[in-house]
Amino acid sequence: MKFADKMKLYRHQHNWTQQEVAERLAISRKTISSWENSRSYPDIFMLVQISDLYHVSLDNLLREDHEMMDNYKEEHRTNVHKQQLLNILYFINIAGCIYFLLQSNGIVYISVESEKWQIINNILLGLFSINIIYLISQSKWELMSWKRKIKILITLLIFSILLMKLDSLVFHIGKNDLQDFATGFMVAMKSFAFTGLIWLFPQFKERRAK
Repeated sequence: MKFADKMKLYRHQHNWTQQEVAERLAISRKTISSWENSRSYPDIFMLVQISDLYHVSLDNLLREDHEMMDNYKEEHRTNVHKQQLLNILYFINIAGCIYFLLQSNGIVYISVESEKWQIINNILLGLFSINIIYLISQSKWELMSWKRKIKILITLLIFSILLMKLDSLVFHIGKNDLQDFATGFMVAMKSFAFTGLIWLFPQFKERRAK
């Protein structure tokens, strides 16, 4: 018997409507309908909740539905590749932080008169910005506690102040509006990068341990 048929069977045995099951699992009725029509499958966490709700084993829920098992195997492969990508992007973030730190201290200097190096620097900054945005989007912000979120925002603020101070010495903020905007944008990217370096490390460490 397929998972979809089991979901219908267990629900009917308890004389529950799809809406009642949805409320017990804290999800939408549309999701229940999708499961019962084999349009989608629950994740592992939700499978455990379904098992507890209907008092059946996980083995009973998964047994015989080969299509469902293939779906979970494919999801696992996708997640492995995603974790590998995130690890690579985290290392890129480390390299970017080192580069920007050297630049903020004047150790790495990009001449404003060299158009070639300005273009290369802008391309690197653009790619690095995309990298930071993607890492932040994968940070599970919505699952974090308010206490952790506040700590992250404080860290971001501290880095912003410190980097603005450093960049004002190196790039001489106040020359013109365009340069001030560019410097401000760079400070924002650097602040996010350094904050991500610190607060995304536990997730990076967890992925490496798997």
